[in-house]
Amino acid sequence: MIACLAGSDLLRDFVRNHVFERFPAFFGASIGGAAVVLAAWATALAVGPDALASLRWVAWALASTALGSAAIPAMLRLARHHAWASTAEPVVFAAGFGLVTIAAVVVGSLGVLTLGALLLAALGLPAAAGLRLLETGSVASAALAAGALAWAWATQGGAIELTRQRVEIDGLPAALAGLRIAHLSDLHIGNGTEGERLARLVDRTNALGADLIAITGDLFDNDAEVLGDGAALLARLQAPLGVFAVLGNHDGFIGADEVAAALAANAPKLELLRGRVAAVPAAAPLHVAGFDDPGHDWQRGGALPELEAVGAARPADGPTLLLMHRPDAFPRAAALGFALVLSGHFHGGQVALPIAGGRFNAARLLTRFDRGAHREGGASLYVSRGIGFAGPRLRFASPPEIALHELWPKGHFG
Repeated sequence: MIACLAGSDLLRDFVRNHVFERFPAFFGASIGGAAVVLAAWATALAVGPDALASLRWVAWALASTALGSAAIPAMLRLARHHAWASTAEPVVFAAGFGLVTIAAVVVGSLGVLTLGALLLAALGLPAAAGLRLLETGSVASAALAAGALAWAWATQGGAIELTRQRVEIDGLPAALAGLRIAHLSDLHIGNGTEGERLARLVDRTNALGADLIAITGDLFDNDAEVLGDGAALLARLQAPLGVFAVLGNHDGFIGADEVAAALAANAPKLELLRGRVAAVPAAAPLHVAGFDDPGHDWQRGGALPELEAVGAARPADGPTLLLMHRPDAFPRAAALGFALVLSGHFHGGQVALPIAGGRFNAARLLTRFDRGAHREGGASLYVSRGIGFAGPRLRFASPPEIALHELWPKGHFG
């Protein structure tokens, strides 16, 4: 078991440090490779597997992956300066994601179906039966994947769910028992969550009547033109004890200072925590801390200076809530004495298998804190599935959510 866990951690480190940190190039290469895989599969279905017996397929695969690894980063650079590229970006990402997903399903199904074909051969059935199984099975798998993607694109994950949870906090004063926090994350304003959709989200959040509202990063996506309007809508968020937020890595893509300036100008009552601890005007001592996401994979560098700084500033007269965009440093946050950590970043994987509560999702390749509630010693973590989209505007088995946390003293429920 320990060896398996170590292997998982090694895999996650590799994916974070060598894939996710170079995601545009990796994604482009994956699109190029997927296009060749699907072309080869279609050729084998139409002509027969003998048509693949040529080195030309290898050359095409190498050329296609190289072209894709250069094209996607180039398109992202253009999107920052040209409206046409910015408009095309979500379409290209959605189409590319679809190609990669269907190609992966085809390859995976062919692997499983090959075992079935070998079993048929062992039972004495003719080779044609095995080939028919490979053909029909792979086509059915590809059609199922395409249908699921079309549904995810059309519904964009469906309605926003409300997740309610009770959290026992060690040292929570009795005067704060039952305090409620509405937790939003990963709005990605500018990538589908703007205008009327954002207005409805604000109204629904306000209707919960929470005592405090917390937003854990990625308020905006990559479109600087929506900063003013988006911030003006966020200004409508209301809670008696305040609205607090931190910036995520996508906010940094636009420019953390630019996002902060837009919020200061258009949502002055929204308290942006940029490496500091704020006192909550509650009936007993309660504090909230937060910092900007550094915008790179800080796990590779060991200690996170921004976290250490707010940890050192944490007051001792009452519990402190920490807003931290990425949840990976939760064990260190727990060691520093933060009672409750709220995070997001991973969107619950955004795409997951519709079994086991979405446990099997893409984010599991990056972190063990992919979604939901976690405990470490006396500290609690909640990782929101978020509201918006990273890249393609689709979700599958990972619906958007507002989390409503109700705080109680430790031992309140026995």
